[in-house]
Amino acid sequence: MNYLLTRLIKQFIPVVLIASVLIFGLMELLPGDPAVIILGETATPESVQALREEMGLNDPLPQRYLRWLGDSLTGDLGQSTSGKQVTELFASSLPPTLELAFFAFTFGNLLGVGLGILAGINRGNVLDVAIGMFSGLLIAIPSFVAGLLMLLVFSVRLGWFPSAGRTPFLEAPGDALMHLTLPSLALGGIIAAIISRFTRQSIVDTLTHDYIRTARAKGLSNRAVILRHALKPSMMPVVTVIGIQLGGLIGGTIVIEQVFTWPGMGRLLVTSINARDYPTIQAITLLLVSSYLLFNLLTDLAYAWLDPRLKLGHGVGA
Repeated sequence: MNYLLTRLIKQFIPVVLIASVLIFGLMELLPGDPAVIILGETATPESVQALREEMGLNDPLPQRYLRWLGDSLTGDLGQSTSGKQVTELFASSLPPTLELAFFAFTFGNLLGVGLGILAGINRGNVLDVAIGMFSGLLIAIPSFVAGLLMLLVFSVRLGWFPSAGRTPFLEAPGDALMHLTLPSLALGGIIAAIISRFTRQSIVDTLTHDYIRTARAKGLSNRAVILRHALKPSMMPVVTVIGIQLGGLIGGTIVIEQVFTWPGMGRLLVTSINARDYPTIQAITLLLVSSYLLFNLLTDLAYAWLDPRLKLGHGVGA
């Protein structure tokens, strides 16, 4: 608990505050008057001035920042230039993104760790080489290119999966999985490739340690040596990679959502940029930064759980 509080006070909260200042400042530097964007180019100067006064745009910059930050901390993310509250837009766009990210992350980790373990315990043989070639191919192909190829083959040519749209998972799980399969594979493939390589190398390094040789000398089977003695310590460096991939996953969905017409935060961000909807852009950017920092914090906590020698009060990076 002490380690968690220390990380929150010394790193998470200050970095989020610095990021919020940068995000707010950059939005202020962009061209265009939010009041004119809302009312349209044909609005009269009087109506524009009245709306600016109503929105507090005439207040000093520090005052507007503090008001925006305070409102954000209480869940009030402001009003979109479309007339809707940003929280309303989040309510409809965030669940699809989280759903896609969850399935892609789960698939990528299960496949990556599994392939990495297989390659590590079969170092140098045909299976190891085949897995290495497969992971190299996945890394070489960008996720949006893989998504387009999957759409062409499995949707257009074969007709096995729908090419666009989404069905809420709780409404129709079967149809939802059909819509989720291709974008999850496209997004999770590169995650699986990266994790498999780190897992393989970590397994290979762990199997050279003295305590592994001692376990083998005691007559333990290869399976018992892997599961009881090699697997958990091998996951230490892999956890870092998983945390990094998790932190960038929400951002990675932006491109995939465009390819598969997925109604999530990525499409909302692109639409907001095209419409110069600054309040929505600010809120999404702040969410992405906060998510990345939160996942890094969870990664450090996972370190402490995997290695009993790391106490929460004196954890990694403390």
